[in-house]
Amino acid sequence: MQEISPTRPKAFLIDMDGTLYFKGEPCPGAIDVVNYLRRENYQLRFLTNTTAKTPKMLHEQMQALGFDIYEDEIFNATYACLQYLRSRPGASCHFMVDDAVKAFFKEIPVDDEAPDFVVVGDYGEGFDFRALNHAFRLLMNGAELIALQKNLYWFSTEGMFLDCGAFVTLLEAAAGKTATVMGKPSETFFKIALESLQCSSSEAVVVGDDITSDIVGAENMKMRSILVKTGKFKPNQLENPVAKPTWVLNSIAELPNMF
Repeated sequence: MQEISPTRPKAFLIDMDGTLYFKGEPCPGAIDVVNYLRRENYQLRFLTNTTAKTPKMLHEQMQALGFDIYEDEIFNATYACLQYLRSRPGASCHFMVDDAVKAFFKEIPVDDEAPDFVVVGDYGEGFDFRALNHAFRLLMNGAELIALQKNLYWFSTEGMFLDCGAFVTLLEAAAGKTATVMGKPSETFFKIALESLQCSSSEAVVVGDDITSDIVGAENMKMRSILVKTGKFKPNQLENPVAKPTWVLNSIAELPNMF
């Protein structure tokens, strides 16, 4: 484990699915923890690799679950991607995303025949052979690959589902290209969140259940981190960890005892 710093943070970057809620229900104590952090005047950002919903849709979901959070506190990979594309004026895209999310990119030129980028997010049953092969051909013809995130699977009330990262990996292997990743653990994603807080990496703590996205992202940015044993967490991930969390908690409910 990393040496524990006693420095009180200014902000928490908190993962959502698996940390605050799981399979459609709030994690025990999670709502109370968010309320505690707000009373203590910590700055908060809620991070997620969910790409099937816009920040507005996620805000509505979190409010329905009982969380006191604001829309401008939510950062997802879709938002990060829009910021990235805005920095490349005129660049065109072929989008492999849900229709509701595609509307979020309405200002970005669409080109389904010779785009500058192929953007892959949560596409559900749209990931059929025809769609994947079309994307493969676009990449082979010169388009660059953008992955909203690279999670391999996710959980719902119906069980486990393949996530868009599985299909991104397929396209990378077939086309011989490496995707530019917008969501966790990319530095781009965490930098956008920190800039919105006007905080340095030493002033923020990342909290999450996924060691490969939350904790790797924190380590890459030299931020302290808390791994919670809920959601995607598996005990064997701590045997030879791909990144070392600063602290490990049974759940986010234990967070108020630390600071």
